[in-house]
Formats: sequence, structure tokens, C-alpha cells
Amino acid sequence: MKNDLEIVFKYIKSYKSRSLAIVLSVVLASALIVGVGTLSRSAQQADLDRLKRETGKYHAYFKDINKDQLKTVKNGRDIKDLGITSYYASSDVGEKLPINILYSDKNYLNSDTELLKGRFPKGNNEVVVEEWILNSMGLEPKLNQEITFKLYNKEKPETFKVVGILKDRYKDKSVGRCEMFLGLDENKLNNFTAHVEFNENSDISKNISNIIKEAKIDKEKQAGINSMLVDSARNNGRLDSESKNTSIVLSLFAGLVIYSIYTTSIYQRIREYGVLRAIGATNLKVFLLMLYELLILSVVSIPIGIILGIGGAQLFNKFAGNIEFEGPVKETPFVIPTQVILLSIVCILLVMFVISILTYIKIRRISPIEAIRRNFNKDKIKRSNFIISRLSKNISPTKNISLKNIFRNKKAFIMIMFSMSIGGIMIIKTDYSLTGSKERNENNYKKLYWQGDFMLSVNGSIDEENGLKDEDVKDIKNINGIDKVQTAKILNSRMPIKKDDILNMKFYESQSKGGYVGKVLNGLLIEDKENNGYLLKQKLKGYNDEMLDELNNHIVSGEINKEKMKKENLAVVYIPHAYEPYKDYKDYYDVGDSTYGKPIVDIKVGDTVKVKYPKGKIDTQKYWQGKDNYEYDEYEFKVGAIVDYPYADDSMYSGENGVDVIISDNQFKNITNLDNYDLVYATIKDGADHESINKQLGKIGSKVPGTTTIDMIKDKEDDAKMNEKFLIYNYGIVAVLFVISMFNIINNVSYNLTSRTSEFGMLRAVGISDKDFKNMIVYEGILYGLFSSAIVIVLGILLQIRMYKRLGFEIIGIEFAIDYKLYLLIIAVNIVIGLLATYLPARKIKETNIVDAINIIE
Repeated sequence: MKNDLEIVFKYIKSYKSRSLAIVLSVVLASALIVGVGTLSRSAQQADLDRLKRETGKYHAYFKDINKDQLKTVKNGRDIKDLGITSYYASSDVGEKLPINILYSDKNYLNSDTELLKGRFPKGNNEVVVEEWILNSMGLEPKLNQEITFKLYNKEKPETFKVVGILKDRYKDKSVGRCEMFLGLDENKLNNFTAHVEFNENSDISKNISNIIKEAKIDKEKQAGINSMLVDSARNNGRLDSESKNTSIVLSLFAGLVIYSIYTTSIYQRIREYGVLRAIGATNLKVFLLMLYELLILSVVSIPIGIILGIGGAQLFNKFAGNIEFEGPVKETPFVIPTQVILLSIVCILLVMFVISILTYIKIRRISPIEAIRRNFNKDKIKRSNFIISRLSKNISPTKNISLKNIFRNKKAFIMIMFSMSIGGIMIIKTDYSLTGSKERNENNYKKLYWQGDFMLSVNGSIDEENGLKDEDVKDIKNINGIDKVQTAKILNSRMPIKKDDILNMKFYESQSKGGYVGKVLNGLLIEDKENNGYLLKQKLKGYNDEMLDELNNHIVSGEINKEKMKKENLAVVYIPHAYEPYKDYKDYYDVGDSTYGKPIVDIKVGDTVKVKYPKGKIDTQKYWQGKDNYEYDEYEFKVGAIVDYPYADDSMYSGENGVDVIISDNQFKNITNLDNYDLVYATIKDGADHESINKQLGKIGSKVPGTTTIDMIKDKEDDAKMNEKFLIYNYGIVAVLFVISMFNIINNVSYNLTSRTSEFGMLRAVGISDKDFKNMIVYEGILYGLFSSAIVIVLGILLQIRMYKRLGFEIIGIEFAIDYKLYLLIIAVNIVIGLLATYLPARKIKETNIVDAINIIE
């Protein structure tokens, strides 16, 4: 064993450059495996933290339980924390805010908020409340102020004293859920909601089931499970498929590189192995010598790679933020992935073992005598194929030699082409996959109807007369820094439509699964037996000039004449264009623009459309379900333009699936007598203080009950940061793959040239000039670059075609296109790499004495 190790160390020292190349390859591979694994593991923890922020830290709640059931819940297994609340009252309709008043213990309040000022409530009608709720009521965050509410189903208003100010709770503020809290005394109550957080390393689902069973809780009516949080907690710490696949792929790729480098090194010492075998060394001994060598290099390399991988991941966290591409952008928590580290070690060692076997099989095929004589390559040179022969007739003799020599070792040529192509293909793949990121973001914004920088949205579904007034809009326009304001009024109406005018009944049938009950047919259609047709759920909308201007970007046919729309009943009609995004689900339809979808109704420019809306007050639930029997006001409009996107919507009632009629806000006010707005979009000037503007908009919105104000600037900035880190992450992996492949390129090209040192010596001996020798080597490097570039171009285009269909680029309106600049850049880089890879060994050969060069046998 000791002698074997001495031989191994001798080989490592004798072939320093090869050993160093192997070490660097293993370091880079293990670093990338561990780095990606660390980021993935950290992302799991970040996802858990994000969910806790967005949904709360409790895994389950049990509502409407009595004291005995509460006691059973408290005795549940693996409980980490438990918070208790009890409902007291809600503000009446018409109050400033729809607010729930709850009894709560300190544990519940401390779960996702903290006390900024004051104390927790003790006495009667003492409350704690969040800052944003006070701001929504137009109040300052001050202690000991009194708030009076008329409470639902209670005769007299009640006054509450604010004794504590809470930090805003993200999960409630983001959805507009308003609550304030009284102190909880379990002895005075007998109806509770218990919120339970379990230890994350326990079987949470089983613990929840046990509590439901033991406390005799109705699972359907009384239990609520935060399934996303439970799943995230279950997956936290597990080895995810991305890490597994990355480890396997990178190990195989590194294995190819190491195998190429190592076999080159083995052939250089083949005579020594031949001598060992000739004097009686067993096959097992030769195999073990190779295995020991690779294991020693791995033992040195893997720890370095692990440290670099973890360190690189932490740097990525610092500079790029969370790898998770949803939710708030923050620094990913630093978590060391022990499972990924073990997986990387196992994968690398397994690859080394396989390389030892494959290399040994190669050596065994060479007899000891042939190995000692080093004539194992005598049959390697084969006649060039027909194509190469034809090409060589039209080029100079030196170039002819270079062309033939490139193909004399097909395996080496294939390995060089693979190494030079993989980097370019990966860049094309990554770049093309990111091509649609901007369009996807814009498409998401379109679905959310996030236009401009700020959105003020009024829930007008209960009372159509509730909304922002002209004076509110004027105040918004007068805010310092506001550039443009767009307004819309939305009326949830119906459109009489003939059966023959419906072009895509399957689209409506696909909506039935999410539709309503009663007389509603297929979710969006109500039978109109009197007219032998349907009433289509849709919306009548009134837009100001600025918002109508935006519709010009979505015209399918016709034109938008704002001046005529102010004077006549001329309308723009939004028609959904439906498509089947997944061919495996024939009944599933989605809505997009006219570039790839087909219209669902037959309405054209010049046609007349009618819209109906009930007279007087309506019961919203019955109206939406089609159970009403109202008298209607009817409005008739001539279609001046068709658009495939409505630009503004509250995402309620018919959503994006109705055939909306859009008119000028002047005409809307004239025919409906409604002079308020449900949606206001505000765009700010460059450099304006959006935080200050947000506060001012919030104060204006707080004047109107049910108004929410959303600052979209921060969300869009977060999306941009997520795109940026996505680029860093993907191109970082590509860069490391490229570096690894570079070692293989230089190694193979170098060996391909140095193995022909004696031939070059003969050429120089018979009179080839230094210039011709240099041109021959340059030509060979250029050929490597051109051949690899041809492979990249062909495979890159084929890959783009596949990705275009698979990633659904057409759906988001991206036309298939080839980035010629990127391809030209890759071609240039490949040629430069080819030249560099040939330059270094060529320089060494040139410096070698001609006689010595002729006598060298590689």
C-alpha cells in the first residue's frame, strides 16, 4: 500500500498540469453542486419565512370551540405556540371601515406583529390597533384616543380606547382585512378560535388530525389548515429534485472533462504501466493505482469546492437576494445543506470510480509490449472521408494537413466539439428562456390590471353610487409629483346576445366549473327564453381621455374617436380572444390577445350592441347568480372599435371573460347619472417621492368607504430585482460550466497538437517557414471555432424552436426570433478559444529544437 501511494504521488508530481486541471475541474463541479444546493436549501427556508409573513405562522386554526375543546387543543402533541381569539363584533355597513373587533391573547398578537407604542388591553373596551388602519380612518397613530363605531346588529354605538399601536401585519394589510383587538379573558368566554403552530420537524398533518379527533371538532366547519405552510414546512430541509438533477448532470459533465484529461495523462505514462505489467503487476494493482490517484486528487479538491460553493452561495445571497422568485425580495437565510454536500461527495467519488474502470479497460486492451514501445496509436490514423478529401483539394498543403489532422482522432474531435459547443448552447438556452421574462411580467401586470404606478380601487359592487368623486381626482392631480391620472367607472351589467353570435360555446362551457348556481348557464350565460338567446354577464365602463388613449395599443379593428364618443353613443367593445393553452385538456380555455386567440362572439365594427342594468337597488348575490327578477334600463351603442384587452378592471363579476362595452366617461355620466369612479390609476414623474405620494393618496382614498390604495412601484421594482438575480443565477451556472469545458478544450487541443510534435519537427526540417507553421496552427484553431459554431447554430435554433412551443412564448405575444448578435458573439468567442487553445502548445512546439522535436514520441 505504501509503495503504491509513493508511485501515485510520483505520477501526480510528474504531471502537475494534468493533476491541477483535474483538481480544478473537481473543485468547480463540487462548488457548483454545493452552491446550487445551498441556494435551493436556503430558498426552502426563505419560502417558509415568506409564507409565514404572507399567511401567518400558524399551521391550523380551530374555530367556534368551547372551553373543553380548547383544553384538548392545548394538550395536543408537538405544539410550539398557540394563540387564542374570540369574535366580539363588526362595524355596521356605512362606517368608515369594515372592521372586525376580536378578543385576543398576547400570543396571537405577538405571532406576526409587535407592540410599537403603549400596552396590551386589560380593561373594558380597551383596544390595540395597527397603524395602517388608523391611517385609513384619517387618524394619527396616537395613544388614548377614542374611536366610536356603530356595530352590526347592535342598537347603540360603542366607544373604544386605543391603548396600544401595533406594527402593520402584512398578511392582513395586503388583502385589506381590518381588525382591532380587545383583551381576552378565557374565564368570561366560551367560544374561541385556537390558532396552532406545531414544531416543524413533527408530523404536522397527523397532529392536526389527532386534535380534530380527540376534541371532536367538525373538520369541515370548524377546522382550517394552512396547507401551503404545512407543505413548505414538510419540504423544508429535504433534498429537492433540482439539487439532485444538478448534482447528477454536473457530476457527469465534470466526469467527461476529468476522463478526457486523465486518459491523456495515462497515455503519456503508458510505457510505465507497460513496464509494471511486464514485471508482474496484476491488473488489480494497475486499477488501484489509478483509483488511488483520482481519490487523492478528489480528497484535496472536494473540500475546497464545498467551501467555495457555500461561500459563493452566500455572496449570491448578499448581492442578488432571495433565489425564490415570488414574494418580497430579501436576503436568503444562510443554510448549510448537509444532504447536498453528502450528495456531491458521493457523486464525485462515484464518477472517479467509473473513470478508473473505463481508463483501466482502455489500458488493458494494450499489451505490455505495445505499451512499452508506445506504438498503440499506429492504427489510429485512417483515411479521410470523401467530404474531407474533396475539401482538401481546394486549399494549401499546410491547411490540408491541419484539416486532416483535426479528424485523425475522431474521439478527441468529438470531445473538443462537445466542450466548445456546450457553453454556447447553454448561453443560448439561458438567454432565450429569459427572453420572455419582461413580457411575462407585463402579462402578469395585465392580468392584475396593474397600470401606472398607483391604483386606487373602490369596491362598488355593493353600492354603485359609492366611489371617488371629481374633487378627489382633482386632489390626486394636484399632488406634487403626479404626472398622469386615469379614471374608470365600472357597472356590472348584462348583454342580450343571440345564440348564433356566440362563436365559441366551448369557452363558456369551460367556465362552468367556476360558475354560479341557479339559472346561470355555464357560469357566464343566463338563459333568455323570451328572446331565444342569452344574457351575457359583462360590464359597462366609462373611461376618461387618458385611459381611452391606452386602448389604442390594443385595437383589433376600427378606431377610437374620443370626440365622437363624448357626443354619441359610440363604444369600444372588448372581446376576449380565447385559446386552448394545453392540448391535453380540450375543455380548458384561457383568454389572451388577438395575435393567437380567436374571438368568442361575433361582433364587428359598425354593429349595434345593447347593455342592460337593473333599476334601483339590487341584491348583489342574487343578481350575480341570476336569481333576480328586476326591471332594467337598456343602453344601446354603436361599435366604433374592437379591442382585445380592456386595460382597466376590478377582476370581479365577469372578470376578463365578459364582452365589455367601453364608453367615454362623459357619456357614462349622462346615461347612468353616476358621477364617481371605481378605479383610478396614477403615474408619477421621474424622481418623485413615491412614499410621500402613497401617503397622500391613502388619505384621499380614506374619505371613501371601501377604498384601497396600492403602491405598484415597489412591487415592480421587486420584480426587476428578481429578474436580475434570476439572470445572475442562470448565467453564473453557465459561466462555471463554460470554465469547466475550457479545461477540456485546452487539454484536448493541446494533446492533439503535442502528440504531433515529431511531425511538426519533420515539416520544419524540410523547410516550412515559421510563418507557414504559424498559419497552419492558426487555421487549425479557426477550424475548431467554426466547426463548434456550426454545431451551436444548428442545435441552438432547434432548441429555440422546441422552447418556443414548450414555454408558450406565443401565448404571451412573443414572435419567434433568432438573436443574430448573440450567435455572432458565440462564433467569435469560439474562434478566439480555438486560437488560444492552439497558441499555447504551438508556442511550446516552436521553441523546441527541430532534432529534439523529431525524436519526441507522444
